[in-house]
Amino acid sequence: MMKFLRSLLFWEGLSFAVAFLGSSAMDESSMMWYSGLARSALTPPNIAFPIVWSFLYALMGYSAFRIARKAKFRALIPYIVQLSVNLVWSWAFFYFRQPSSALAILFLLLCSLLWTVAEFNRHDRLAAALLVPYVLWGAFAFWLNLYVVIHN
Repeated sequence: MMKFLRSLLFWEGLSFAVAFLGSSAMDESSMMWYSGLARSALTPPNIAFPIVWSFLYALMGYSAFRIARKAKFRALIPYIVQLSVNLVWSWAFFYFRQPSSALAILFLLLCSLLWTVAEFNRHDRLAAALLVPYVLWGAFAFWLNLYVVIHN
């Protein structure tokens, strides 16, 4: 039971550590910059982002935990890649204020997400299904980022 809990806490903790590191790219200055951008009418209110991301990071952590219990570590490599790319996007978009670079990074994120889903599906269909909301949100984020690139 203790090993189970330790593993669950590790994978959830890793996911939320990435969330924390990504959110640290968003200081007051970057948020002022963001509020001045032309954004899609589909852009959710700012309060929605931490709520959605918290939900997604929880799903990601649990999904990785399920795979860690069933498969060899190499099955988690795409997951670690997508977490890393996710983190880089936050810094590219908010801290460095490079929406075009961030869009390219988002494309890589979507590719790494699809790789993760495919790999997880080989070992645990539920673990793969838990990532579907993240893939959909990533596709939506791609649209929002593309809009910013085109209209600014």
